[in-house]
Amino acid sequence: MPTIELHRGKLHFSLSGRGAQDILLVHGSGADHTLWSLQVKALRDGFSVASVDLNGHGQSTWREGDGLATYTEDLLAVLERLSPRTFLVGHSLGGAVVLKTALWHPERVRAIGLVGTGARLRVLPQLLELLERDWTAAVELILTLAFGPTADRKIRERARRQMLKNGQRALQRDFLTCNSFDVMDKLDRVKMPALIVCGSADRLTPPRYSEYLRDHIPNATLRIIEGAGHMVMLEQPDELSRVLREFLAGLSP
Repeated sequence: MPTIELHRGKLHFSLSGRGAQDILLVHGSGADHTLWSLQVKALRDGFSVASVDLNGHGQSTWREGDGLATYTEDLLAVLERLSPRTFLVGHSLGGAVVLKTALWHPERVRAIGLVGTGARLRVLPQLLELLERDWTAAVELILTLAFGPTADRKIRERARRQMLKNGQRALQRDFLTCNSFDVMDKLDRVKMPALIVCGSADRLTPPRYSEYLRDHIPNATLRIIEGAGHMVMLEQPDELSRVLREFLAGLSP
């Protein structure tokens, strides 16, 4: 994996494929770049696809500071290695980071993909309390809410391993970052094309969150993936990859 030296730490990201369009995939809370491995495999035959370990996740060094601010710094550092106009795709917390980047650094972004996320991401008080008191119980509650009713046990276990590996400090900061995130009054400033994707069975960021994004971002398209829960890239990877590819094909040169 390529490595960037950033504030006396290391930021890791994967990069594969070849194509005229660069894509940067951003994981959500407690995950790492491997969350997107099936989408990378599906898209790298026509695109240059990067996926990042946000600081404190995967192979990237923890950096102190505000979660949203440091995660946005991570994206900007990776974008320096990619084409001037990149398609940014974020899941959940990653969608919040993508929205902040699109709002404050629009010159670096050709289009955005917002997967299972929202303009505001309030977290259940019960979950925030569990993250402080009994974080392994918090992981189990997250997993209960994150997957649709038909999700395979193996992908649930994969998500559990990722969260436990990244640890309590990262997961707690991720959810506190989500809880404080709110750009509901700024969405009309997002001028680039936006693809909004949500699973119909998503209980963490239900479809109404995505409908709000569609209704308030000027150039937005919504795709609901039937039967999928919050972890749509694991539950229905082929369908999500198809939707991403179809959206990219429709962008003007």
